[in-house]
Amino acid sequence: MVLLALVFVFWKRHWTRKFFLGAFLLILALHSGLVSRSLAYALESRFPPLLDCRKAEPYDAIVVLSGGSIPATGLILFPSIPVQTFRRLEEALRLYRIARKPIVVSGGHVDPFSPSLDENKIACDYLVLWGVAREDVIPEPNSRDTFESALEVKKILNGKGWKRYLLVTSALHLPRSMMTFAAITPEPIAAPGDFTISKVAMSPFAFLPGEGAAHENVAVLNEYIGLIDYYLRLRTDVVP
Repeated sequence: MVLLALVFVFWKRHWTRKFFLGAFLLILALHSGLVSRSLAYALESRFPPLLDCRKAEPYDAIVVLSGGSIPATGLILFPSIPVQTFRRLEEALRLYRIARKPIVVSGGHVDPFSPSLDENKIACDYLVLWGVAREDVIPEPNSRDTFESALEVKKILNGKGWKRYLLVTSALHLPRSMMTFAAITPEPIAAPGDFTISKVAMSPFAFLPGEGAAHENVAVLNEYIGLIDYYLRLRTDVVP
């Protein structure tokens, strides 16, 4: 509101009109489905789906990065998982059924200022509910982001003498994950799931801005910012 007020106050000045036009075009781009799809495609197409994991053998385990969970609080009677986590676990389950390997579920409570709500346990319980043997599910509940996941998973793999593993996460998130895990916890094998890019139905509505596209753009831009952040961290942080 303050910016809009300044624009109207200084509207007669040349720089004001340029600023207003630039801001308008930026807002339009951030709400455009075509922009979000183009940016997402560049990330999701980096690694093809691993249709037959037997071709990637030998490997010792499947590592799946959980994307949060929905605990039973308030009006939510039973713990559940968001779509992103569901699709990641679903891909890990598919790979497990092709070639039975232990599944390491990495990711825990993110917010250090709130109590843990067993996010990692909820994700692990879903795999067991779907038919994965309890002894094949290995929880890693201590990490709060991808960087910490790589460090914590490294401890588990080293403790068991494992080396090669399938790395399962959302296709959008996999470039950052592969970069991080390859530097900290070799040797990951890309196994993307949760693809979002589908065939575009060309219509006039495809060019209209919308709230859904804005949410997608936020997720995509978060990945690009994360790539830059992790690239710098891997070159400046002391990795054990």
